[in-house]
Amino acid sequence: MHNLVTAPAPARVGASLKVAARSARVSSARTAAVVPVVARHRASIVSTHATEFDGVSIPEPARPPKSLRGASSASSAGARGFVGAAAGAIDVIPGDYRIGGVLLSVAMFLGPVCHLWTQFGVHGLLGGFLAFQASRVRFRFSDTDLDVVFIEPGADDATAASLDTDSSGDNKLQGGGANKWSFDSVVNWEFWFPGFPVLVYYKENQTKAEGQPHFFPIIMDGKKLYEVMLEKMPKSVNEKPPVSEWNLDTAFESTSLGRSIKENLSDEQKEQLKNTTGFPFLDNK
Repeated sequence: MHNLVTAPAPARVGASLKVAARSARVSSARTAAVVPVVARHRASIVSTHATEFDGVSIPEPARPPKSLRGASSASSAGARGFVGAAAGAIDVIPGDYRIGGVLLSVAMFLGPVCHLWTQFGVHGLLGGFLAFQASRVRFRFSDTDLDVVFIEPGADDATAASLDTDSSGDNKLQGGGANKWSFDSVVNWEFWFPGFPVLVYYKENQTKAEGQPHFFPIIMDGKKLYEVMLEKMPKSVNEKPPVSEWNLDTAFESTSLGRSIKENLSDEQKEQLKNTTGFPFLDNK
C-alpha cells in the first residue's frame, strides 16, 4: 500500500478515491441493514395505531405518557358521570322485611306458645305474603313519575332501574292499567306512621278524574320512601315532620286517634314518646 504522506500527488489521489469508495460501500451496507429494522418498526406502529379509511391506513396521533393517560381517563369518566346525573337519576326504594318478619314472629308465638292456631295461620300467611312481596316489588321515582316494577326474588335492587313498568291488570283497588303515576296527578298522600312506617297512601286523578286512592303496606325501606316522597311528591294535606324528628310522638301526632290518646297521657309519658325512636331491636338508635 502506498504511503499517503510520501506518495506522489497522483498516487495520493488514487488512494483517496479507493478509501472513499470503500467508505461508501460500508455506509451502503450499514444503511441496508438499518432500513429493514426501521421499516419493521414503522409497520408495527402503523398496525397498532392506525385507522383504515377507504382502504388507506391513517396513523393515529401518538398516545400521551402513561401518567397523563390516567388523568385523561378520569376526566372523561367524570364527564360521563355528570351527563348521567344531568339526565335524571331514578331512585329505587329497596325492599324491607320488617313487617313480614314481625308478623311471622307473632305467628310463632301465637301458635307453638299460646296454641292459638287460627291466629297462627292468619298471621303466618299474611307475614309470609308480605315477606314474599318485599323480595320482588320495587317503587321507583324519576323526576316526574312514580311507578312500580317487579324483580325476581333475590335479585339486586339495581336491576329494577332498567325494567319496564308493570301493570295491575284489572285490579280495581289500584285502578287497573299501568302502575305509573305522574307527581302532578297526586292530590294528597299520607304516611302511617312517621317514625314507625306501616302503611303509605296516595290519591291521584290520572286513573280517574274523581281521584283513585292507592294503599301499600311498607314492604320497602320506609325511611327512604318517606324522604323521596317529601322531596318529589306535591305537598300533603297534613304537615309531615322531617326524618330527623321521627319518634313515637310523631307517629301519634299523624292520626286523630293518636292525638286523642296523647291527651290522656302524663307529661312524663309524653316525654317518653319523644325519646322512643324506631322499632325495638330492629332500628339502630
